[in-house]
Amino acid sequence: MLLGILPSFAQQDLKSPKLYINITVDQLRTDFLYEFSGLYGEGGFKRLLQDGRVYPNAYYAFDNVDRASATATLSTGTYPYVNGIVGESWLDRSSLRIVNCVEDHKYQGVYTTVPMSPVRLKAITVTDEMKRATRGNAIVCSIAPNEDMAVLTGGHAADAVLWKNNSTGYWCSSSYYGLYPSWAADKNKEIHGRSSKWEPLYPMEMYGHFGDKLPDGFKYSFNGIKHIREYKTSACMNDEVTEMAMAYLKASRAGKDDIADCLSLTYYAGNYKGQSMEERPVEIQDVYARLDRNLADLLDFVDKRIGLENVVVSLASTGYVIEGSEDGAKYRLPSGTIYMDRIKGLLNVYLCAQFGKGDYIEDVYGPQLYLNRKAIERMKLDKLDVISHTIEFLKSVDGVEDVFTIYRLGGMLSSEMQYVKNGYNPSASGDVWLRPMPGWKVATDVATEHNMTYRTPVMFPIIIYGCGVRSEVVESMTPANVLAAEMARILHIRRPNDNSLRVF
Repeated sequence: MLLGILPSFAQQDLKSPKLYINITVDQLRTDFLYEFSGLYGEGGFKRLLQDGRVYPNAYYAFDNVDRASATATLSTGTYPYVNGIVGESWLDRSSLRIVNCVEDHKYQGVYTTVPMSPVRLKAITVTDEMKRATRGNAIVCSIAPNEDMAVLTGGHAADAVLWKNNSTGYWCSSSYYGLYPSWAADKNKEIHGRSSKWEPLYPMEMYGHFGDKLPDGFKYSFNGIKHIREYKTSACMNDEVTEMAMAYLKASRAGKDDIADCLSLTYYAGNYKGQSMEERPVEIQDVYARLDRNLADLLDFVDKRIGLENVVVSLASTGYVIEGSEDGAKYRLPSGTIYMDRIKGLLNVYLCAQFGKGDYIEDVYGPQLYLNRKAIERMKLDKLDVISHTIEFLKSVDGVEDVFTIYRLGGMLSSEMQYVKNGYNPSASGDVWLRPMPGWKVATDVATEHNMTYRTPVMFPIIIYGCGVRSEVVESMTPANVLAAEMARILHIRRPNDNSLRVF
């Protein structure tokens, strides 16, 4: 448990780093990290695993983890209930419009038509505390394939935040961060429209980790201005992030004085186009192999420019896995799909029969239902009575394991209920939400594919390396919010506000 981790903190006498490299790897898994070790060189993952402090059994203590909610938790050390980021997007009740978790139309986009900011992030990040502790002198830059992870790892006070435009391929930003950096504009000119090829790094006989039969190879070509979303799920995207990181370090003063600066980088370790391991067994192995090479190149570059003895590196994952659209019925596994649009219509009919004609459900999004509060109030109905009947109906639906409302999440809670509450936020969540049974999917309509639901946590590693950190492996289960607390200690700054080390 976490209490077993704390003594190791106090036993170390750490020097202050000049540069903090904060690496988040989308969908990196502990089991694959070790399983594919035969594909690694000595300077990437192996260097971090052998010389760093490794927590191989890290997890997120809330339901419905995705890349945005996970990233916000790592950055702030708080859960969605506090930091406000319940997912990549949610339904805005006032407009009934689906909003991106970082969109903000008070600003202007740079190399993009959609401006972003961290306005919806309600808690302070480690990088914000670095800024505050240095009176704004710490330099903070964040580079990521997608806008949500770029903004959320950058925090509120970042100097530069960059992500790759899905339509044009340019690295873009927001006027929230001030002037667009000249080095990034130069890189845009250099890489825009550039074609990339992706094929196995090693001979095919080295990729035999998913069965006795040797799988087929692959070969993909990417035009720099087409199929960018697919490109972002390839190893080529990781190459480009590393290239951008090196260009930034060449152009900036980061790591050049005694004030600790931060470079946040996001990589990808999921499967190509989010397809299943069964469909893409070689691609996922090659992503890990090439990511290992990216890390080795980055660390070697940093060593030559700044010296690794002056640098601390953290590596963590978003702790979820996209498993594609596998059909569990093919293997006679318990599975199915819950169609929320159908439930919305049937539930409204049911409530009409109970309370009279009306529109009781304003909308649905994911597994959440938003009640029409104004209609319920206008009809002078007891809201709790309407919710009670809603729960009764939803529990009768095939594939629904449990149903939750905010009224169930007050007072003293069991560990399971605390998990549910951690992932909820009053400003972004629905009035009622359901938990599917394991193996079941949630879809908005018949044409929409959603991913399989797994209750078992996806274990991921947290690794802290460099600047005097002692090499050790902490095998105990480790909640993700430990990272923010430990990095604050190493950087000699305050922990982010409401960073809690409670274990659920």
